[in-house]
Amino acid sequence: AAAWSALVPDLPTENIHVLPSIEHAVNLIRSLDAKSEPGVDVLVAGSLHLVGGVIEVAGLSDVAL
Repeated sequence: AAAWSALVPDLPTENIHVLPSIEHAVNLIRSLDAKSEPGVDVLVAGSLHLVGGVIEVAGLSDVAL
């Protein structure tokens, strides 16, 4: 959170989330997507372990691989 705030000082802090698990992140993204029009774009960056976890938890294996 501190890195994002430093890199993008104009980004509202309510748009920065630090969550304990991939499941929490996917749930938050789904709730944000349901509330916004036209939707939410998500970039997952990091290890293949993290990216693979997001694909699995979000149920995207049929379209992501």
